[in-house]
Amino acid sequence: MLFKTILPVFAVLSITCSIATASENGESVAFRSKEWQSLHAKDEADAEKTLAMLRKLGCETKVDNHGDHSDVKFRSVEWREITLESHENADRWEQWLNKNGFETLHGHAHSPTENAIVVEYMQSGWQSQHFEDDRKAAEFLAICKGLGCEVRKGSHSGHIDVSFRCTSRRSLICVDHDEAHSLQSWLEKKGFQTEHVH
Repeated sequence: MLFKTILPVFAVLSITCSIATASENGESVAFRSKEWQSLHAKDEADAEKTLAMLRKLGCETKVDNHGDHSDVKFRSVEWREITLESHENADRWEQWLNKNGFETLHGHAHSPTENAIVVEYMQSGWQSQHFEDDRKAAEFLAICKGLGCEVRKGSHSGHIDVSFRCTSRRSLICVDHDEAHSLQSWLEKKGFQTEHVH
Protein backbone atom coordinates (compact mmCIF):
# COMPACT_ATOMS: atom_id res chain seq x y z
CA MET A 1 0.00 0.00 0.00
CA LEU A 2 1.40 3.37 -1.01
CA PHE A 3 0.92 6.31 1.35
CA LYS A 4 1.53 10.01 0.91
CA THR A 5 4.63 11.44 2.48
CA ILE A 6 4.52 11.57 6.28
CA LEU A 7 7.01 14.29 6.94
CA PRO A 8 4.59 17.23 7.19
CA VAL A 9 2.56 15.25 9.74
CA PHE A 10 5.68 14.10 11.56
CA ALA A 11 7.05 17.65 11.65
CA VAL A 12 3.91 18.75 13.49
CA LEU A 13 4.03 15.72 15.78
CA SER A 14 7.71 16.18 16.58
CA ILE A 15 7.06 19.74 17.68
CA THR A 16 4.06 18.86 19.84
CA CYS A 17 5.06 15.37 21.00
CA SER A 18 8.09 15.01 23.20
CA ILE A 19 8.95 11.34 23.40
CA ALA A 20 9.56 10.40 27.00
CA THR A 21 11.76 7.54 28.08
CA ALA A 22 9.83 5.31 30.45
CA SER A 23 8.17 8.26 32.14
CA GLU A 24 5.83 7.23 34.94
CA ASN A 25 3.51 10.10 34.01
CA GLY A 26 3.62 9.37 30.29
CA GLU A 27 1.14 7.64 28.02
CA SER A 28 2.23 4.78 25.81
CA VAL A 29 1.07 3.45 22.47
CA ALA A 30 2.03 -0.10 21.49
CA PHE A 31 2.40 -0.70 17.75
CA ARG A 32 3.45 -3.24 15.13
CA SER A 33 3.22 -3.83 11.41
CA LYS A 34 3.95 -7.42 10.43
CA GLU A 35 3.67 -6.63 6.73
CA TRP A 36 5.89 -4.20 4.83
CA GLN A 37 4.33 -0.75 4.46
CA SER A 38 5.40 1.95 2.02
CA LEU A 39 5.67 5.73 2.19
CA HIS A 40 6.37 7.96 -0.80
CA ALA A 41 9.35 10.30 -0.40
CA LYS A 42 9.50 13.31 -2.71
CA ASP A 43 13.31 13.54 -2.68
CA GLU A 44 16.45 12.14 -1.04
CA ALA A 45 16.29 14.51 1.96
CA ASP A 46 12.65 13.56 2.54
CA ALA A 47 13.58 9.86 2.36
CA GLU A 48 16.44 10.31 4.86
CA LYS A 49 14.21 12.12 7.37
CA THR A 50 11.53 9.47 7.02
CA LEU A 51 14.09 6.67 7.46
CA ALA A 52 15.56 8.33 10.56
CA MET A 53 12.13 8.68 12.16
CA LEU A 54 11.11 5.08 11.39
CA ARG A 55 14.43 3.74 12.68
CA LYS A 56 13.96 5.75 15.88
CA LEU A 57 10.66 3.88 16.29
CA GLY A 58 12.62 0.63 15.89
CA CYS A 59 11.30 -0.33 12.45
CA GLU A 60 13.16 -2.33 9.81
CA THR A 61 13.56 -0.07 6.78
CA LYS A 62 14.62 -0.14 3.16
CA VAL A 63 14.37 2.22 0.19
CA ASP A 64 13.16 1.48 -3.33
CA ASN A 65 14.36 4.13 -5.81
CA HIS A 66 12.20 4.72 -8.87
CA GLY A 67 14.20 7.46 -10.60
CA ASP A 68 11.88 10.40 -9.99
CA HIS A 69 10.99 9.39 -6.41
CA SER A 70 11.73 6.90 -3.65
CA ASP A 71 9.49 4.64 -1.61
CA VAL A 72 10.50 4.12 2.00
CA LYS A 73 9.45 0.64 3.09
CA PHE A 74 9.15 -0.35 6.72
CA ARG A 75 7.80 -2.90 9.16
CA SER A 76 7.92 -3.73 12.84
CA VAL A 77 7.09 -7.40 13.26
CA GLU A 78 7.22 -7.37 17.07
CA TRP A 79 5.18 -5.10 19.31
CA ARG A 80 7.05 -1.96 20.35
CA GLU A 81 5.92 1.08 22.28
CA ILE A 82 6.37 4.79 22.26
CA THR A 83 5.86 6.76 25.47
CA LEU A 84 4.74 10.38 25.25
CA GLU A 85 4.20 13.16 27.75
CA SER A 86 0.41 13.37 27.54
CA HIS A 87 -2.65 11.39 26.54
CA GLU A 88 -3.44 13.91 23.79
CA ASN A 89 -0.02 13.36 22.20
CA ALA A 90 -0.45 9.59 22.51
CA ASP A 91 -3.83 9.92 20.76
CA ARG A 92 -2.16 11.84 17.90
CA TRP A 93 0.54 9.20 17.52
CA GLU A 94 -2.05 6.41 17.62
CA GLN A 95 -3.93 8.11 14.77
CA TRP A 96 -0.72 8.60 12.77
CA LEU A 97 0.40 4.99 13.31
CA ASN A 98 -3.02 3.64 12.29
CA LYS A 99 -3.13 5.86 9.21
CA ASN A 100 0.24 4.50 8.12
CA GLY A 101 -0.56 0.81 8.40
CA PHE A 102 0.35 -0.08 11.99
CA GLU A 103 -1.78 -2.04 14.44
CA THR A 104 -1.95 -0.18 17.75
CA LEU A 105 -2.93 -0.69 21.36
CA HIS A 106 -3.60 2.44 23.38
CA GLY A 107 -5.69 2.22 26.53
CA HIS A 108 -7.85 5.30 26.89
CA ALA A 109 -8.75 6.73 30.28
CA HIS A 110 -11.36 9.07 28.79
CA SER A 111 -14.84 8.19 27.54
CA PRO A 112 -14.91 6.95 23.96
CA THR A 113 -16.83 8.70 21.24
CA GLU A 114 -20.51 7.91 20.86
CA ASN A 115 -21.27 4.65 19.00
CA ALA A 116 -17.66 3.43 19.30
CA ILE A 117 -17.05 -0.30 19.68
CA VAL A 118 -15.14 -0.54 22.94
CA VAL A 119 -13.64 -3.08 25.30
CA GLU A 120 -13.29 -1.73 28.83
CA TYR A 121 -10.88 -3.44 31.21
CA MET A 122 -9.06 -3.24 34.51
CA GLN A 123 -6.84 -5.45 36.66
CA SER A 124 -6.53 -4.29 40.26
CA GLY A 125 -4.10 -6.95 41.48
CA TRP A 126 -0.60 -7.63 40.17
CA GLN A 127 -0.35 -10.44 37.60
CA SER A 128 2.89 -11.91 36.26
CA GLN A 129 4.01 -13.56 33.05
CA HIS A 130 7.23 -15.60 32.88
CA PHE A 131 9.48 -15.55 29.82
CA GLU A 132 12.64 -17.42 28.80
CA ASP A 133 13.23 -15.09 25.85
CA ASP A 134 14.11 -11.41 26.43
CA ARG A 135 12.56 -10.36 23.09
CA LYS A 136 9.21 -11.91 23.98
CA ALA A 137 9.37 -10.30 27.41
CA ALA A 138 10.08 -6.91 25.79
CA GLU A 139 7.17 -7.39 23.39
CA PHE A 140 4.77 -8.26 26.24
CA LEU A 141 6.05 -5.29 28.24
CA ALA A 142 5.29 -3.02 25.24
CA ILE A 143 1.75 -4.43 25.01
CA CYS A 144 1.15 -3.85 28.74
CA LYS A 145 2.42 -0.29 28.51
CA GLY A 146 0.23 0.34 25.48
CA LEU A 147 -2.76 -0.88 27.49
CA GLY A 148 -1.90 1.71 30.15
CA CYS A 149 -0.78 -0.79 32.79
CA GLU A 150 1.77 -0.25 35.52
CA VAL A 151 4.59 -2.65 34.71
CA ARG A 152 7.61 -4.14 36.43
CA LYS A 153 10.29 -6.27 34.87
CA GLY A 154 12.66 -8.50 36.78
CA SER A 155 14.67 -11.66 36.29
CA HIS A 156 15.59 -14.60 38.48
CA SER A 157 16.31 -18.31 38.23
CA GLY A 158 16.98 -18.08 34.49
CA HIS A 159 13.73 -16.44 33.43
CA ILE A 160 12.20 -12.99 33.10
CA ASP A 161 9.10 -11.84 34.96
CA VAL A 162 6.85 -9.09 33.64
CA SER A 163 4.34 -8.00 36.28
CA PHE A 164 1.42 -5.74 35.43
CA ARG A 165 -1.74 -4.19 36.83
CA CYS A 166 -4.26 -1.60 35.70
CA THR A 167 -6.09 -0.21 38.72
CA SER A 168 -8.32 2.25 36.87
CA ARG A 169 -10.80 1.36 34.14
CA ARG A 170 -9.41 1.87 30.63
CA SER A 171 -10.83 1.27 27.18
CA LEU A 172 -9.68 0.08 23.77
CA ILE A 173 -11.53 1.33 20.70
CA CYS A 174 -12.01 -1.47 18.16
CA VAL A 175 -12.66 -1.41 14.43
CA ASP A 176 -15.39 -4.06 14.66
CA HIS A 177 -17.04 -6.53 17.04
CA ASP A 178 -14.78 -9.41 15.96
CA GLU A 179 -11.72 -7.43 17.04
CA ALA A 180 -13.48 -6.50 20.30
CA HIS A 181 -14.30 -10.14 21.08
CA SER A 182 -10.73 -11.22 20.28
CA LEU A 183 -9.21 -8.51 22.51
CA GLN A 184 -11.69 -9.23 25.28
CA SER A 185 -10.80 -12.94 25.21
CA TRP A 186 -7.05 -12.21 25.31
CA LEU A 187 -7.46 -9.73 28.19
CA GLU A 188 -9.55 -12.18 30.21
CA LYS A 189 -6.91 -14.90 29.73
CA LYS A 190 -4.39 -12.49 31.25
CA GLY A 191 -6.62 -11.91 34.31
CA PHE A 192 -8.33 -8.63 33.37
CA GLN A 193 -11.96 -7.92 34.15
CA THR A 194 -13.57 -6.80 30.89
CA GLU A 195 -16.77 -5.44 29.41
CA HIS A 196 -17.63 -5.18 25.72
CA VAL A 197 -19.53 -1.92 25.15
CA HIS A 198 -21.45 -1.30 21.91
